[in-house]
Amino acid sequence: MHKRISCLALGLLAAASWAVETPEEQLERVDARMDSLAEYAASTVVGKDDRPVAISGDLTIRLKHFDYYESSDLQMNDRQRTLIQSALNVGIVVSPSSFLTVFSNLYLPFDFSGYFENSNATAPNSGEFNHAQRVPFDHWTDYYGVSTNENMLAGIDIRAGGFGATLQAGGVIWANSSPLTMWERETMARFASQYETFEDEKVVSTYYKEKNFHPVKEGGRAFWTNRSFGGIFLDVHTLPYNMKAQFMLSQPMDADIATRDGTRMLGGQPGELEMVGTYDFDGMVYHGRIAKEKIQVAGADMTVGANYMGVDFENTAIYEPEYSFKDADGNAYVVDNHVASIDIKGNLTPKFYLMMDLALSWDDSTKFKQIESDEIYAKNEKEYYSSGSSSPAFGLYIKAQDKHWEPITLEAVYLTPDFYSPFGMTDPSRYRTWRQDKFYVGAGTFRYGPNMVGANIKVEPQIELGRFDVQYGIHRQIEKGDDMIDFKYNLNGRAMWESSNSWTKFKTLYTADSGNGNDKARNVARVGAKSTNKLNNLEGGLRGGTWELWEGFVPYNSAEEAATEEAPQHVKWNVSLVLDAGYEVGHFFGIQRNIMMSVYTALSGVSTSFSPLAYSANQKDMLAWDLFIQSEPAVAITSTIHGLLILGLEKICAPNAYVIRTVDANLPKQGSTYTAAYKNGAFIYEEAPINITQTALGFGLDWDFTPRAGLHFRYKWMTSSDEFLPENDWKGHYFAVETKMWF
Repeated sequence: MHKRISCLALGLLAAASWAVETPEEQLERVDARMDSLAEYAASTVVGKDDRPVAISGDLTIRLKHFDYYESSDLQMNDRQRTLIQSALNVGIVVSPSSFLTVFSNLYLPFDFSGYFENSNATAPNSGEFNHAQRVPFDHWTDYYGVSTNENMLAGIDIRAGGFGATLQAGGVIWANSSPLTMWERETMARFASQYETFEDEKVVSTYYKEKNFHPVKEGGRAFWTNRSFGGIFLDVHTLPYNMKAQFMLSQPMDADIATRDGTRMLGGQPGELEMVGTYDFDGMVYHGRIAKEKIQVAGADMTVGANYMGVDFENTAIYEPEYSFKDADGNAYVVDNHVASIDIKGNLTPKFYLMMDLALSWDDSTKFKQIESDEIYAKNEKEYYSSGSSSPAFGLYIKAQDKHWEPITLEAVYLTPDFYSPFGMTDPSRYRTWRQDKFYVGAGTFRYGPNMVGANIKVEPQIELGRFDVQYGIHRQIEKGDDMIDFKYNLNGRAMWESSNSWTKFKTLYTADSGNGNDKARNVARVGAKSTNKLNNLEGGLRGGTWELWEGFVPYNSAEEAATEEAPQHVKWNVSLVLDAGYEVGHFFGIQRNIMMSVYTALSGVSTSFSPLAYSANQKDMLAWDLFIQSEPAVAITSTIHGLLILGLEKICAPNAYVIRTVDANLPKQGSTYTAAYKNGAFIYEEAPINITQTALGFGLDWDFTPRAGLHFRYKWMTSSDEFLPENDWKGHYFAVETKMWF
């Protein structure tokens, strides 16, 4: 009894001592334990409310319909097309203890486009029975069975005090390390009119806030800096002394240097269909990073990291029928890519952020000798090949953000002509078919590439009921490069690409109209340059990206020069001016619901001489010019229903462009204005300046009809007019309806 009374007395005394502590003393005591509390929490919190087993995901059903009521040859097989796609995304998390989490993701896509059991399986649009052509030429590539394998992922996360690591293995692993080694960069606005399939769970009011009212300009899924890989990824995210590391082993499925093993029977079919096989991509991708965080220097909080990224191809690739890497003497060669960097990032002061990446890239090449003149490929034996390494090429990227006044962001690059990083921000797409000499309308401001120096500056003054961002960029080539110019169809390109039979989400091997299976179903392309291999393809015409459509051409000086298909060379400049503005006007009308008026404008030009502003396509030495305007007024109809209008205009001009026709081809259509032509054997090279005008008019509606399910509708009327090639003119409708349910 006395012991109980003594314990009770001690307890009351301890409680009294706590009660008499001042609030300041309590805060000091909690603050002193903050580091250990955070460490303890990180080692025990496993998500899903610490349930031992949790399942979550989403089910998406999307209908798309394209109707080109006035079509060009490009839409010959796609004048009217309906797709009904669906996908079940399931994530399973098992947490047997506070130190261990096992998880798996499974993405199961499927569609309702239908299969044919007769000859129409490969040509459903042939015959008199189907003039409207509502089904694809071939079954939709991205929902072929391989997609299930690509999107399977399994992983394990271990956390124990000062140590934590996550191991992932699967078909889609998202990761980044440093800007010049493994990073995705895209500064074009993410418009609310494009409801992405990867949108994470949020109510429509949050969606509109992040896309229209107060857009997220960096970070999150709005601006995804990660790259996608398939393989094994180890992220050691917690180590003593604030260290961390990551390692990856993958295969270069995005680098198509040859025919993939087990897929030859598909005969060069573009897209994921060619990926059905043994998954032997004739090479490996290696990545490693080690970094130290929380380095305190003069009040700064910095992170320093060392990175390596390498692609090692197998010599056996030279035996593949589609292998195309040969030197001037016809000898096959294999090039392996390497890039290493040191990056620094962090806050020098609470209002000044700095990121810098200093990198070196180099190639290891193996050249094979032909032993007989009639042999296409050399022997893969040591006495028949020689190896060597290139001199290192230098790359530098700097990003600084200051918030002492109004937020100002400065980005600067110096990338030597031979610098090549296949998965860094210097590569303009997720597939490895572009490198070296291509130059882009908007180069530097929107996409980086080798042989470039320049800077962007963006000012974002804070406005209470709106936004006003101005960005100016100027970049030039360091040395002369082939005058191969690419421009992106910003306004309607994505719809053009998705409506075609060639469309594939992540992988395009050839030109964007190559999947039609019909030689006549082609865009009339401007002349490019002779192509040497797949990784330095300078051919003209349309090329698709992940969700984008590009067109390339060479600005020749005459039809006779175009007939040589040898690109002239210049040091080229690009100047871009971007304005993104919006203002909430609902209060002007005395209503409680928000109405946001917004406009995005980008003006870019590529020229052979310096000019501070690309104000006109008729400027001196202007090779290509683009004006893009898109406005999306949005209104919060109710708390669960939001709507928007879509208005857009894009103008693309280039004075020096040419087309190639066969001699027996029909003469240009009446009304065209060809001014020069040159006959070269069986072909005629004709002048056809680029003067393309595209417009868009539409609307969208987003509705949360239940707390965890939404309906998303989009409609757009689109037109495209090519003044000097009216064969490419088209007009069409685009419909998209999607419902997404979360569980």
